[in-house]
Amino acid sequence: MDHFNKEQKNEVVVIPQTPDEEMYEKVAEMVLIQSQASFKKEQLLKQIDESLINRDESLFMKLTKQYNMLLSQHHFLQ
Repeated sequence: MDHFNKEQKNEVVVIPQTPDEEMYEKVAEMVLIQSQASFKKEQLLKQIDESLINRDESLFMKLTKQYNMLLSQHHFLQ
C-alpha cells in the first residue's frame, strides 16, 4: 500500500484556488478590514466624548487627529 518513497511523502502539493475561492477570500478580507475600522471608529468616538467631558483639550486634539486619519483611510466609514 506504500506507493510513495520517503522523498515523495515530504513534498507539498499546491492546489490552485478557483476564482470563487479567491473572491470569497477577498470578500472575507474586506469584511475584516471594515469591522476593524468600524470598531476603531467607535472607540475613538467614545474617547473623544470622554476628553470633552474632562475638558482635556490636548487629548481631544490628538484623538480627533486620529479619527480624521481613520476616516481619510477608510472612506466607507463616512
